[in-house]
Amino acid sequence: MYSALTTGANATDAAIYGVNTNPFVLEYNEIIEIVLNNLDSGKHPWHLHGHDFQVVARSGDSAGVYENNVNLSSTPMRRDTILVEGAGYVVLRFRSDNPGVWLFHCHVEWHVDSGLVATMVEAPLKMQEFVTVPQHQYDLCTAQNIPIAGNAAGNTKDYNNLAGNNVSPARLPNG
Repeated sequence: MYSALTTGANATDAAIYGVNTNPFVLEYNEIIEIVLNNLDSGKHPWHLHGHDFQVVARSGDSAGVYENNVNLSSTPMRRDTILVEGAGYVVLRFRSDNPGVWLFHCHVEWHVDSGLVATMVEAPLKMQEFVTVPQHQYDLCTAQNIPIAGNAAGNTKDYNNLAGNNVSPARLPNG
């Protein structure tokens, strides 16, 4: 959020948010459609912060990947979490009308640690117009040496320089 608020027009560049955040920068008031293909046999409960989404298509177990040949629901259910069946898919839709930085992630915590997470940076230029951070939040970050401005590495001079950016731990072994 601090990067979105402090980088001016550069806030629309997904690269400034870091190498492991899987960022998607969304324009204000767009219709966003997410096709989520589950490429393994496990079930995954996916959750989106900041929105209720419409579930416009959802497969059963072992249906394979979405191929754009499915009839989408004309009366989709609304949720903020949806279970994606093993080797199946969902198609989700929402309007980007809630400026902020929102996580989209599997609700199985160690799956998040393994990378099943994305960051929706929604309308960052709109955020800059009205979002303010309370001083005590800045104070907490400063006390812990956490940058409060710039890109994901705290670089305020060269937003493309991510040296020092937090990165994920090494990939977990199979099994």
